Amino acid sequence: MKSVINYMILFAVSTMVWSCKSDEPGPVTVPEPEWKLDLVENEPAPTWNTPGSGIYQFSMTAIIRLSEFLETYADANDEISAFVGDECRGIATVKENNGVKLFFLYIRGNSAEAQKVTLKYYSAKNKKTYVCQNLLEFEQNGTYGKVTKPAVPPFEESGKYPAVMTAVVALPESVPFDYRDKDMLAAFVGAECRGVGTLKDVNGKKVYLFEIRGKKDESASVYFQYYSLQTSGIYRAAETFQFSNGGNSGTEESPFQLSLQPVTE
Repeated sequence: MKSVINYMILFAVSTMVWSCKSDEPGPVTVPEPEWKLDLVENEPAPTWNTPGSGIYQFSMTAIIRLSEFLETYADANDEISAFVGDECRGIATVKENNGVKLFFLYIRGNSAEAQKVTLKYYSAKNKKTYVCQNLLEFEQNGTYGKVTKPAVPPFEESGKYPAVMTAVVALPESVPFDYRDKDMLAAFVGAECRGVGTLKDVNGKKVYLFEIRGKKDESASVYFQYYSLQTSGIYRAAETFQFSNGGNSGTEESPFQLSLQPVTE
């Protein structure tokens, strides 16, 4: 009889707990979001032309690779050009060399050039021309970069989000959803996604590594949103920090801790 009474008490308590949980508002159901850093600027494709033969008697070679950041947006229709003043002195398209995407750029010139060489990179995917103004001296038979160590011009510094900071963040130990591979944690400034976290296991704890992009001299608040595939809902963190170029928030050993609340409207 005593065991029956204990069972009934346990059942009543469980029912009350379940009832309380079911009364908690869940997130509004939404389609899977397409959170990503949007670099598209809709500039027209350039109409660069190589110099005619015999105009310049000398040349130098540039072997260029895009930065790790821009390489994720690379396209077969991308081009890099060299300019001295307003004159195009060479154009290169991407070539694959032992699995590495390189641009082999031949730059034409005279023995004594008064101006430095400017490099321009057109990203077909981002519809944007990135410019490294007056980057290097023209050198007869010279080289800029090698196949074994290609030059990586800082093209992104002239882009939409030239500033960057890093962050390591963690979710609460208890979350109101089951993890799925397609779940996403993203960083936002205003309504703009500024980076999507990469999940990493550190000593059995899930942390998210971020490279957060920003505008020049930006100091706006960065906040986070999580999309759960299991609930088809979005959860927003109350915690924020200020964007700071070159800054960092959290480490793998001591991540920036988030709490999550469902977005209900």
